[in-house]
Amino acid sequence: MLAVLAVVIATPLMATAAHAAPIAFSKCPGRPSVQCGTLTVPLDRADPAKGTLSLGVERIPARTARRGTFVLLAGGPGQAGTPLSADDPLAGALPAWDYVMFNQRGTGNDALRCPALNSPSSEESVASVGECAAQLGPNRAFYGSRESALDIDELRAGLGAEAFALGGISYGTYVAQYYAQMFPTRLSHLVLDSVVDPATFDGFDVPFFASTTPVLTDLCSGRRCAGITRDPVADVQTLVDRTATAPLRGRRTTLSGSVVRDTLGGPGDQAALPTMLAVGDLNEGLRSLWPGAARAAATGDVAPLMRLATLTAGGGSESTPNELSDALFWATTCEDSALPWSSATPLDQRPAMAAAGAAARADAYAPFRPANALPVSNAQLCTAWPEAATDPLLPGPLPAVPTLLMDGGQDMRTPVASARAVALRAAGAPLLIAPGSGHNVLTLTCAQKQVANLLGGRRLSTAACNREAPIPYPVAVPPANLRAVSPSGAPGTAGRVAHAARLAVRDGVQAMDAALEQGLDRLPGIRGGLARPRDIFATTISYSRFSAVRGVSVTGTLAFNGRTFQGTLRVNGPGDWDGTLYLARDGERAYTGSIGGVPVRIPLG
Repeated sequence: MLAVLAVVIATPLMATAAHAAPIAFSKCPGRPSVQCGTLTVPLDRADPAKGTLSLGVERIPARTARRGTFVLLAGGPGQAGTPLSADDPLAGALPAWDYVMFNQRGTGNDALRCPALNSPSSEESVASVGECAAQLGPNRAFYGSRESALDIDELRAGLGAEAFALGGISYGTYVAQYYAQMFPTRLSHLVLDSVVDPATFDGFDVPFFASTTPVLTDLCSGRRCAGITRDPVADVQTLVDRTATAPLRGRRTTLSGSVVRDTLGGPGDQAALPTMLAVGDLNEGLRSLWPGAARAAATGDVAPLMRLATLTAGGGSESTPNELSDALFWATTCEDSALPWSSATPLDQRPAMAAAGAAARADAYAPFRPANALPVSNAQLCTAWPEAATDPLLPGPLPAVPTLLMDGGQDMRTPVASARAVALRAAGAPLLIAPGSGHNVLTLTCAQKQVANLLGGRRLSTAACNREAPIPYPVAVPPANLRAVSPSGAPGTAGRVAHAARLAVRDGVQAMDAALEQGLDRLPGIRGGLARPRDIFATTISYSRFSAVRGVSVTGTLAFNGRTFQGTLRVNGPGDWDGTLYLARDGERAYTGSIGGVPVRIPLG
């Protein structure tokens, strides 16, 4: 799903402040330093007879003289705000503030659920999203961002705060902006991380696609892609053109280490390339592999890009609705987005309107095409949702309170351009850019310190994350064939095989982070086999027939000794060109051993 984690909502009117009963807090079971409570809100404020919702609230009280309350909104739509970790680093950076998170309506223990989206065989499609709407029934209308903003004011009142500091991450920045316009006098501070610009969200994902060129250009700036590619954007353009009428065909290594024939992109799978690129927002390792893999595919070697497909498709475990509610995502997105139709538009007319809208944005999608964007856009997937937004939010000025915006320089879901646009509506509020960060900057210590500075009235630094989050260096792809590998450590074939073995070791080390960040316990080789970390820091790696160059694989276990890897590798080469290599044996900084009976020595480096 490529959808940006935010939605556009109805233009808010100045609202009357809530007067909620105080929230009763008690110690959370198993987390005595965290307090748990419940906020009760009406499902439908116009008709209390429809019942109430119970929203979980958790708080870490101030540990020093208390200065106020800071509420942080999670992303999504659909992401739960609890449970709150007692070791939350942002809470640790704000010892004088009550730190609060809560489950917005439709998330957490009372999350919205749709069998159409949550059954083992379900897939997100126009049909399943439409079926979800039918399963939710008319009450789906009460899960938009406006209702969440009103809930936040009831939370404020329940916490006993006349004014409070509000923060949001991704979609949470959208709700925070909504609240800021509804209740400007109730805010003391505003923090927006991975900022959504309401002006650009219309269901067609233009901010994401428009960020492709600046993000890839920055990734390769400063000669970071020297020896990899001269133009990463041109490589994407080549792949887009090539897959417009036919898929890429090649061999892909599975998570079992076997090699299968597969296809990527082409008619019916036009969203494959941008979806893979989007995963790099949350995985720096994958982002580092992209330029080399895209260049290799553009020049005829599809295997490295196929490995990225394996990694992006196989990562982590599925979220439960309590953690991330798909039903709430679509209930909020489809009913709040400024889509090109009204609720009265017949469903059968909407697909053509969505296609026309994508076609009108063709220039903004470059180097991709509308055909790459439309299949996974909210505009396409919401065509079967009965309702549509009737009063979408018009961007307006944010309150003149101390405000900090943050964005990752490599963020494509909520790109820097969006953050800059919102900053102009926040009376020139400072924008901290973490150059090498993707989505969600608040995971960085440097960003947490700047939030502490904002709330403490201290000077802010928009360059605070330059050192902690530098732009990563892309990883080169080894040659596909042994004949393209230069001999090293010995002349002729023995040297080529030894060098190919060295390239396999290096690939396992350089690409391992991409697998770990995807929640995987193994890394498939580009051309077969597996590498497995033996510990969470990958200081020991086991290779099993792991191949980076066709026809050569390595097997063995290497341990990092503080300066370099040590261990023994069995090398399987073509024909009789097998052998054994020892890394850093007897303290020597070299690969030593023999291939096909020929002595080999390659300096480490």
